[in-house]
Amino acid sequence: MKTIPPVCPEPEGQKYWRSIDQLAETPEFQAMVEREFPQGASELRDPVTRRNFVKLMSASALLAGVGLTGCRRPEEKILPFSKQPQGYTHGVPEYFASARPTRGSAVPVLVKSSDGRPTKIEGNADHPAYQSNEAPEHAGFKHGGTDTFTQASVLNLYDPDRAMRFAKEGKDVQREVALDYLAEFAKKASQNEGDGIYFLMEQSSSPSRLRLQKIIAEKYKQVRWFSYEPVDLSVADEAASSLFYRDSYKVEYHLEQAERILSLDCDFIGSEQESFRLMRGFSKGRRIEKAEDNMNRLYVVEGLFTLTGAAADHRLGVATSQIIAVAARVATEVQRAVGGKQIADFTEIHRSYKFTEKEEKWIAECVKDLVQHGKKCVVCAGYRQPQVVHVMSHLINQMLGNFGSTVMLYSAPKQEEGTLQKLAQRLHDGRVDTLVIIGGNPVYNAPVELDFANACKKAKNVIRLGYYEDETATVSTWHFPMAHYLESWGDVRTGDGTLTAVQPLIEPLFNGVRELEFLARIGGLTPTSAYEIVRETFHEQIFPGKAKDTASEEMWKRFLHDGFINGTAGRSAAPEFEKEKISQALSKIVLDLPPTANALEVVFHRDSKVDDGRYNNNGWLQELPDPITKLTWENVILMSYKTAKALGLKVENKENNNLQVPVIKVQVDGREIEGPIWIQPGMADFTLGLALGYGRTRSGRIGKGTGYNAYLLRTTHGIYIASGAKVLKTDAMHPLATTQDHWAMEGRPIIREANLEQFRKKPDFAKAMQMEEPSLMPHENPDGRMYPNPLDKANDVAVHAWGMSIDLSNCVGCSACMVACQSENNIPIVGKDQVRNNREMHWIRIDRYFTSGLPWKKDSAPWNADKDREALLEANMADPQMITQPMLCQHCEKAPCESVCPVNATVHDQEGLNVMV
Repeated sequence: MKTIPPVCPEPEGQKYWRSIDQLAETPEFQAMVEREFPQGASELRDPVTRRNFVKLMSASALLAGVGLTGCRRPEEKILPFSKQPQGYTHGVPEYFASARPTRGSAVPVLVKSSDGRPTKIEGNADHPAYQSNEAPEHAGFKHGGTDTFTQASVLNLYDPDRAMRFAKEGKDVQREVALDYLAEFAKKASQNEGDGIYFLMEQSSSPSRLRLQKIIAEKYKQVRWFSYEPVDLSVADEAASSLFYRDSYKVEYHLEQAERILSLDCDFIGSEQESFRLMRGFSKGRRIEKAEDNMNRLYVVEGLFTLTGAAADHRLGVATSQIIAVAARVATEVQRAVGGKQIADFTEIHRSYKFTEKEEKWIAECVKDLVQHGKKCVVCAGYRQPQVVHVMSHLINQMLGNFGSTVMLYSAPKQEEGTLQKLAQRLHDGRVDTLVIIGGNPVYNAPVELDFANACKKAKNVIRLGYYEDETATVSTWHFPMAHYLESWGDVRTGDGTLTAVQPLIEPLFNGVRELEFLARIGGLTPTSAYEIVRETFHEQIFPGKAKDTASEEMWKRFLHDGFINGTAGRSAAPEFEKEKISQALSKIVLDLPPTANALEVVFHRDSKVDDGRYNNNGWLQELPDPITKLTWENVILMSYKTAKALGLKVENKENNNLQVPVIKVQVDGREIEGPIWIQPGMADFTLGLALGYGRTRSGRIGKGTGYNAYLLRTTHGIYIASGAKVLKTDAMHPLATTQDHWAMEGRPIIREANLEQFRKKPDFAKAMQMEEPSLMPHENPDGRMYPNPLDKANDVAVHAWGMSIDLSNCVGCSACMVACQSENNIPIVGKDQVRNNREMHWIRIDRYFTSGLPWKKDSAPWNADKDREALLEANMADPQMITQPMLCQHCEKAPCESVCPVNATVHDQEGLNVMV
């Protein structure tokens, strides 16, 4: 559990540390802290070439408007400025409601448009997805938010490396020629009912796409549909649906109503479906305004160290493959505690697992707390866990009575799409005449044993609609450039099923084709306009069986204005799971042996910055420090301190600007990858964490060649967890760029925290940690101010007085604010080498600290023996806690940066804002 920090300042109190070097107090770290400027930060030894500058800044320059001669509003609404649209003023931004489509859901957004160019994205706070259930105690709870991917997605719109041309066998063709080919293809397909045509698509919640699929399936009865996501976040929905005979459901968690939360490897703050909504709901339960307020409590079981684990009150580190045993044990104890009719026998699942005394105690306390809070708790499982763990989490929620309060089931259309494995088999068998790939990059991210690149070559024809000319483009006969979602008409359903609009703010910059238009053309359908397709779907679903009239047109306008239609959420259901289906689901149990030093466990995880690789060419995200490791520009092989020690690996940090780590080879079933290591505090022992999305061979100028390709080890049987891995050491060392020690300082209590009980006893505990304030010369400053404010005289007449404050009990360290700041101010990126020289340009940073509550010096004396050092290091890094500390401009009333700036680059305005000029 969280250790109780003493309410007193460092160094007598609890020690907080950023890195191994700071914890071990190495001479290199001490030298770095003592320097006024880190080595390399004050010298320009590697001048930035014009080539590198253009590479890094190309998309940002387009976002700023340089070279954007093709900015056009959508033709459906555009009017020339000779007849200026009503209400429009040059230079004043407009806002439009839209949504960023995700896997099976969407993020409702408001997009800022500056002179016809989308420039900034915010959450649509009015959307029902952000609202809590209609419980009286939560009435009025309204918020909007986004995530790092949504904030950075605007940069992808202006990416000069995106697909811009129509190509046949790698050669340019005119747009009209390519579209004519689709029309001819549709005519030929209608003659044989689409025999030999196979579609491969990404997951989507678009009603219009589903409607087009049904129309095409009726027209071409031999067409087959398949879908694939390298990181599939729908496993919770599939698990719930598997417990019914006919119906299909989507699961939605309402953490804002939960007083107790159990996460089974579910990183809902960082990498799960609808994390933008879940983290906001979770933070609401952490908000303390008065001493008598209560907080929610979070229990986390995980193998990797995640943002959700960092926020946990009680965290249990368990190898990812063994969490199934913990889930079964929790289910057994909950069933025993609540009594009543037995749902299932879970004991066979966890019987072979040997629980430690710590794990036994942890589970007992967790179950006791969950049962006491009944309907006010929630149990959720993460996407890396097999479906049976999700089934058990649903059953635990049912036993606790959580459905209908903290957990909702919404009816959803049943998907009849095949898997990538079945498609690959048919390709290898030569049964595919034409393969149509819409989005995705399966040649890069498909399970390695499918050999998807060679499988595609066995098809006579491959038609691809893609956003980049990437790895999959190399096997495509025809390649069509895909439009960005900010250039597209579309529709989606959010997690609760609310019908939501996707509308463009700009015509496709590079003549990209919208997904709905592509489907309509290849299916020989009319209309082909994505706008008309969405409109027909809207009318069909909102006004079924009725002719269009004035009322329907007004509702359509309201749909575009608000970005959604209220009352269109799915039908909520109270689960009555079928007993036979429960037995079938629980019978599919495979409990792997716990990992050892000779048989390591590999965990493939969604990257916090580039996702599954789709944001690999986004410079903002590449340079964003990972919220846990603080690494930029590549992925690493994560392992615990104990694992690295057992393998004889050591990270050498020479004053942080020359961080060198060993390069190792990881072998799984005869396949291997090579990459640099990273020692991660809090990870399960003998586990290797491999981030997906790097090692691209065909990406843009930003992402090509960054990191290693973890997909080369993935198979269909080890899609997220692979056991029996071996590690081979190499002689190579690799430089990494991390910001974990940048701006490090000692001698002042940066982190100030207390638990709820301490806060109630001493609400002003943070002020007790203040250092002694410097004495001022009374004759020079009689009012006691270090920096006189030249605007004091304006205070009496000022309209506003502004400041900046952050509720640290709510901040979860997601880093969305860092990307939002970069987007709002178009802050440049500098590249890996400059980050290593402490020259990153972020105006906001999220510092990360660890603490364990254990002693870090033997008998409070300096370490003088390697034996003592190693033992204490291993103990402190085995199970630490993580704390985040945002560092940013506070808009100080008397800002010292203004007083010392020799060129007056930062000043106060009349409202008290610190303005960068």
